[in-house]
Amino acid sequence: MEEQRSAGKIRLVIMLGSALAVGFLLGYVASAFVPLVRPTQSPASSASTAPGPSLSLSEIDSALKAAHASLDAGDLQAAWEKYHQILITDRSNAEALTHLGIILTQSNRPDEAIKLYDRALSLNPKYAHALFDKGQALKEKGDAKGATEAFHRFLTLVPPDSDDAKRVKGWIAEMARSDNPQKENAGTSKRLVE
Repeated sequence: MEEQRSAGKIRLVIMLGSALAVGFLLGYVASAFVPLVRPTQSPASSASTAPGPSLSLSEIDSALKAAHASLDAGDLQAAWEKYHQILITDRSNAEALTHLGIILTQSNRPDEAIKLYDRALSLNPKYAHALFDKGQALKEKGDAKGATEAFHRFLTLVPPDSDDAKRVKGWIAEMARSDNPQKENAGTSKRLVE
């Protein structure tokens, strides 16, 4: 009897966890159709739906730290909301846009993430973090050419002996090695056809 209760509790926890995960995923999917920044509201709008007051520069810094902490702790929903609050105040915050892209990448939505990285890079073309993350997303998608391009741009912005630069150089070499057998196979099959 006790085993049945334990098994029932485990099933309940799994079902609740699954429901939360599905709800979380649906929320992210829905957010793709909602602008990252709420449109300005008319004075007739209710005060409860209006965005909070603008953040000062020091409040943006604090909000970024809090959002990063939430992201590092794995609380993607809290991080998402904090990054959005920052963007309500500062639509051109490349750091918040990039980190929203990280959340989308972690949620297996690389195409949407890449759009955010591109938006961040349009605001600050020399934002190395966005290039690093864009390269990773492209690499995960199997776009070796795009990833290599992003990684080469990244390498022009960071010290060549940094840990990130070494990691990126390794990824570029790995992609080049995995691309070479495909080229060799294509050449061999072409010769066989002739």
